[in-house]
Amino acid sequence: MKVYNLTKAKIQRIKDISKAKFDISLLDIRNLDHSQFLLIIQSVIENSIKISIYPLKKEKIIKVTFSTFNFSEEMIDIISAILQSYQIIHTSGVLLIENQIYYECYLNLNLSEAKALGLNDSLNKIKNIFKQIKIEEIGLKKHK
Repeated sequence: MKVYNLTKAKIQRIKDISKAKFDISLLDIRNLDHSQFLLIIQSVIENSIKISIYPLKKEKIIKVTFSTFNFSEEMIDIISAILQSYQIIHTSGVLLIENQIYYECYLNLNLSEAKALGLNDSLNKIKNIFKQIKIEEIGLKKHK
């Protein structure tokens, strides 16, 4: 049975971090040649940073953030029922930050697509059970 390396790791001195070289090979991502864009997500939580990179065919996608003070399994079921008809690219999972619970997900959808209206309608129906539901479009940064 073959054992796979799921992650790569190295030890770096903090004092040398400005000279750090991160060995990130995008060539290891399957079907990269079918994509024109990369979604790069950086998660900073307490004592760690995680970077996830996803190939995309679209220049814009949607990020949905849910926040509440009282998260329940029922809420997870409601969110799952709504989002199952959309292609989820990435999810943060459920996180507790400063006594508030957050959940974020990135969808392979942009605001100009007709399917986004259905998402908006579905989220409007449940907005009363969350403190906040935020929908934002993440797009290609234009360099000057």
